[in-house]
Amino acid sequence: MSGFQLAPIFTYASGHPFNLLAGGEVNGNNHTTNQRPIGAPRDSGLGPDLIAFDMRLSWQHKLTERVSLQLTAEGFNIANRTNFASVNNEVGPLFGFEPGFTTFNVHGIRPGAPLSGGGVATSSTPLAFTSDLTKREIQLGARFIF
Repeated sequence: MSGFQLAPIFTYASGHPFNLLAGGEVNGNNHTTNQRPIGAPRDSGLGPDLIAFDMRLSWQHKLTERVSLQLTAEGFNIANRTNFASVNNEVGPLFGFEPGFTTFNVHGIRPGAPLSGGGVATSSTPLAFTSDLTKREIQLGARFIF
């Protein structure tokens, strides 16, 4: 086992809070890009969590007194978990007044999930995840050290 190195990395990050956006004029100041729905506090949305397992395996072998060969295999997101990057936070100015609404502490929705009114969520659905991070990646490398 001489010359081998194994470096596993496990990452967990809880979801980051985000502001809900009204997507239109709410309070009469003509700044429609950052206005929250009526009654919504700051950072009342919670984004997706992130879980990733990465690993690196390397082997180094001395070829001569001054030259070594290093072989490396690296894997990122080895479990191939879908980690979402962003949320469609534009929900409309009257979001808090919808029937059955109880709290502004909302979470993102996975695309393809069934909606309460029928149909399934797409990336344009309010609170749906709009993009995801990189899927599983594997890279191999060789390095001469002299």
